[in-house]
Amino acid sequence: MRLGLHTYSLYLHGIGQAWADFTLPWPRQLSTFELIDLIVEMGLEGLHLDDGVLEHLDSSYLKEVRATAAEKRLYLEYNFSLDLGGFGIGVQNDLPAALEIADHLGADVVKMSMDLRRPRPVSASRFHPSVVKDMEKTIQILKNSAPDAEAAGIRIAVENHCDSFSEEILWLLDQVNHPHVGACVDTVNGLHVTEDPMTAIQNLAPRAFTNHFRDDRIIFQRYGFQLTGAAVGEGDIDMKRAYEIFKCHSPMNRINIETEMEIPLDDMETALRLEKEAIYRSVRYCREVLGIGNQQQGGICASEP
Repeated sequence: MRLGLHTYSLYLHGIGQAWADFTLPWPRQLSTFELIDLIVEMGLEGLHLDDGVLEHLDSSYLKEVRATAAEKRLYLEYNFSLDLGGFGIGVQNDLPAALEIADHLGADVVKMSMDLRRPRPVSASRFHPSVVKDMEKTIQILKNSAPDAEAAGIRIAVENHCDSFSEEILWLLDQVNHPHVGACVDTVNGLHVTEDPMTAIQNLAPRAFTNHFRDDRIIFQRYGFQLTGAAVGEGDIDMKRAYEIFKCHSPMNRINIETEMEIPLDDMETALRLEKEAIYRSVRYCREVLGIGNQQQGGICASEP
């Protein structure tokens, strides 16, 4: 397995897509090429990036990013959203444009989220007619673009992005039925739709082309609980088991660390330091505890996930 970073982990540095009406109170702090240098400094091997990283989308610039990543021996994956729920998630593209951007970048995976609006109660909304209607739109979009993705050597990975149950993603993939269309499994996102995240991981891993290797912490409170960000290995997701499932039951050969820390925004320098420290701790956990990238790592995979 190679170890990389979902660049949203550095959103306080100004290189992440807008999400949930968040507005960063200071300017962008890293250029694209400074980010690449930082990734190398962190001992990582790839970038799972979106338009928040890219300073513009001119083909000459994208090819320059591609050449720099290749020089540093970094893999690139491209991340975008259809934003079917109309959340206004940053700068977005349709799938043909995303494939063109990925091709210029030399990215071999395009991660796509649907960002559906779900009816309430969420826990009872599996395959709700309104959800199915939007997924049927997505199926047609994927069927139209899958041949172009295959011709370009790009795989499309549909994420369980806070908006879908794993069974819905599997149904969508079955309807598309194309070898270049699979899943992106986020190790936390099942919680957002009241699904056991380990169930989502087990269901999606065999069909997944990429992942967001993310951990969150559950803090119990008087009126319920708070779900808050954590460095990988410091939260309440069984990351050892998640990695075992990926390693033994998935075609994936990369792990993309993702962190999203709840950090006060009253001091920019402190916020940026804490954000980077969470990534460094995540890298250490993945390298030293999970052994990711350790060529001597062996072990016997269980026959069942």
